[in-house]
Amino acid sequence: MRSLVLSTLVLALAGLPAAALAGEASAWSAVDGAAVRLLPGNAPGNGPAGLEIKLSEGWKTYWRNPGDAGIPPTFDWSKSENLGGVTVLWPAPTRLDDEGGSSAIYKGDVVLPLKVTAADPTKPVRLSLALDYAICHEICMPAKGSADLTLAPGAQGGEGADAIAEAVKHVPKPAAIGAPESPAISKVTLDTSTKPATLTIDVKAASAASLFVEAPLKWYLPMPNPAPGADKANPKQFVLQLDGLPKNATLSGNELRFTLSTGEGGVESLYRLP
Repeated sequence: MRSLVLSTLVLALAGLPAAALAGEASAWSAVDGAAVRLLPGNAPGNGPAGLEIKLSEGWKTYWRNPGDAGIPPTFDWSKSENLGGVTVLWPAPTRLDDEGGSSAIYKGDVVLPLKVTAADPTKPVRLSLALDYAICHEICMPAKGSADLTLAPGAQGGEGADAIAEAVKHVPKPAAIGAPESPAISKVTLDTSTKPATLTIDVKAASAASLFVEAPLKWYLPMPNPAPGADKANPKQFVLQLDGLPKNATLSGNELRFTLSTGEGGVESLYRLP
């Protein structure tokens, strides 16, 4: 009976690619200035997988909301097998101000944790990613990457597990406006007497922080800027002009998502316009 069980197990494992058995990352998919690959980590059992983007010195890529210029990454998982869903987690970006405007970026080596769920948890998941993203050095250009990775049910300790766990620590945490902890968004004040209307956002953070905003579809808001008189190195107050709205759009009832980033982490807070 024992030999039969062992034989069955061997046959089952033989049907999986070697990378899944060994917990190895996918091959790199490279272009000039950047390369991407998938990391198995502890997915799809007890933890996330990851997408690693390695950027050459002097190159950058963009956060999910790139700011005044840039292109956010887009993910096509349609060729995956036994995939229930993928949620991308975004480590805190940094702000870059240059002649092209203000952007939310990553540099160096960044890992985006991926929460992977299987359609059938008893079977392997084959992740197949087609990635469109942008990379910039002196000029910006579109880039494409692809990666395939098989995740065995309940697998743990695969390649990149530590890097993924570290990246998760830098993902901004949800927090209510006015939360007592730091960092936090303390208060948001709407002034409709200005044209366009203006939001003043008070924040608290022990170290220098940047504020990013995400708005409803087809709203093209500028990046929040330090308020006049604020310490530019560590502002405690930002202003945001509600400019770039669609024609005849109303403010009331629409929701904005603010991300206060220290570069090492931060918080995300939702604000509904009164």
